[in-house]
Amino acid sequence: MSKRLFAALVAGAVSVSTAALAQGVAFEDVDSNADGVVSFEEISAVITTVTEDAFKAADANQDGSLDADEFESIQQ
Repeated sequence: MSKRLFAALVAGAVSVSTAALAQGVAFEDVDSNADGVVSFEEISAVITTVTEDAFKAADANQDGSLDADEFESIQQ
């Protein structure tokens, strides 16, 4: 198997597993300090496979945190 193919398979598996693990996790359960937004630290404590790149991609307004709508997008 080529290195490129292997890298693509690994990247795809990580993306799928991140989404699968995030499904069903309630926003309120991740927002540990109940401030209405989720930081990378909060989400990574609950969903350990979420990468910083995935978090930044979900952060549509680029404010460094996820509101409830942005959080939902990381679950899809």
